[in-house]
Amino acid sequence: MTFQSQTNRKFLFSLLFTGILFTTSCNNDDATSGSNPSGDNTPVTTNLAIEPSNTFAHLKLTAADYTYWNSNSINAAATTEKIKTLCQSEIYPALKDEYDFIVFVMNNSTLPTGMPYGEYHSVKNDTQGIGLQLFNDSSAFGSAGKLQGVYFLYKNNIDLGPFLHEMFHRWGNWIVPQNYGGHWDSVQGILSGAGNNMADIELYLCGAIPANQITDPESLAIYNDSRYTNKVRVPNSESSQKKFKSLVVLMSQTDLTAEEITSIKNKIANITRTPAEGTTNSAYQNIYNKSRGLLTLTIGGLNLDKK
Repeated sequence: MTFQSQTNRKFLFSLLFTGILFTTSCNNDDATSGSNPSGDNTPVTTNLAIEPSNTFAHLKLTAADYTYWNSNSINAAATTEKIKTLCQSEIYPALKDEYDFIVFVMNNSTLPTGMPYGEYHSVKNDTQGIGLQLFNDSSAFGSAGKLQGVYFLYKNNIDLGPFLHEMFHRWGNWIVPQNYGGHWDSVQGILSGAGNNMADIELYLCGAIPANQITDPESLAIYNDSRYTNKVRVPNSESSQKKFKSLVVLMSQTDLTAEEITSIKNKIANITRTPAEGTTNSAYQNIYNKSRGLLTLTIGGLNLDKK
């Protein structure tokens, strides 16, 4: 989907506070050390339901919980703690520690009042040269170190909304301050508009290309900015991760209809599809297209991840 500039501007305003709060949460050392219960044979119960084709998971919530998640920033301290508990109690008791990202999708047809399209919370950073300190809070979410981040989408527009935009807050923009925290003022990339392709500076930050392949003028201006002091990425593009795996968890108040399940599966296929798996086009977000074929994303196969 190609967004017009006016839509991009509205989208950026809606996500402004996300970047600011994210920076705060990343620099806050959390002493919580929650993890999956272990060391005994007590069965762990979970409300997580795996959709029959094993593409995504579903959590049916009470009205009170659904309202809570639709009205509280995940980067607020209390809400972050609730997410940790959610992952510990519902996700990891049922599924193996196989995911780089956990994506919670609220089953809303319209955006809740006062909420952005999406929010990202960083769980760990083991990459130097992207403007973030090194840290690892994965154990507090129930992961043994695999999980890199969690994020919420507040509208069920998986293949048309900020799915890739929020994912990309894993790497940027934390190097040069901008008017829109965590985004770009001038660079035409995934962090300035959800319909854009990934800019050279974004591909560098995520480890897809080396610095000598940053060629577009706006990306070069960011890379050469004097405020970007530690710009040597470790690991470099030769050894960095290019294939990622996410878990999609749909949150709703009711059981899903057959039509809803089919729709969600199709949207996930649109996000992840490579040319070898069928036609990809600009009518929807697709990580292979947006990254010039340098990055891939796997969602599904949950039958192999069940405990």
